[in-house]
Amino acid sequence: MRESRMNSLWALCTLVPLACAANEGSVDRKVAADAKGDVLISNVSGSVDVRGWDRNEIQVTGQVDEDVERVDVESSGGRTVIKVILPKGMSGDGDAMLEVQVPRGSSVEVSAVSADISSKGVLGTQRLKTVSGEITAEVSGDDSEVRSVSGDIRVHGSGKATSLRVSSVSGGLDLTNGAGKLDVVTVSGDARVHMGDSSEITARTTSGEFELHTRLSKDARVSIESVSGDLTLDLGNSTGLALEIESFSGDIKMAEPGLALDIR
Repeated sequence: MRESRMNSLWALCTLVPLACAANEGSVDRKVAADAKGDVLISNVSGSVDVRGWDRNEIQVTGQVDEDVERVDVESSGGRTVIKVILPKGMSGDGDAMLEVQVPRGSSVEVSAVSADISSKGVLGTQRLKTVSGEITAEVSGDDSEVRSVSGDIRVHGSGKATSLRVSSVSGGLDLTNGAGKLDVVTVSGDARVHMGDSSEITARTTSGEFELHTRLSKDARVSIESVSGDLTLDLGNSTGLALEIESFSGDIKMAEPGLALDIR
């Protein structure tokens, strides 16, 4: 009898620490989702890593520190909201490192403050925004937007024509394999853009350098403004184009000097 009670007590003592370890600092949630639903993710500090997969469900895993109260995952009517909740009255310092797997066709919106954002394998529209975090993303969906204030941005397109807006204040910007329409805004951060066939490019910078390599399609439009940043433009073998390029004190370098330009 005594031996039986001792065995039961030993089993209880071994189970309790395991239960605590499974809950403390870890996240593991899964919900059903539409193949082309909307996914909204909010995090203050840490990271958000979004991955597209071939399942009609969303799985949220990761680690949170002790200052995070909980991570809410709610799904209804084709819309899934994932939100890191901090204790009332606390505005920051609660790190959450999340990995979110979503159906490939999802439209994804991520809002963060100092959290880094990464995205891969998502085919729908993406709106990725952070203040001081870095963003690394593969973007395929039309009408997508990537925005950071001080963090660097690295975007890799699908090579298919889309409409993309990218903005940064002081962080660097690197765009590769883009195509279609592009709107770029920087203040002091340098921007390097490598596009395939482009139909419309608008770029504005204050003091950052702007470097563009692209092939312009027929009837393409290019509008570039700079205050003191240098501009380097490589437009391939483009002919018969209407270009407007304006700079106050920055240098303008053209890879094709034979083009007729309106330079101010």
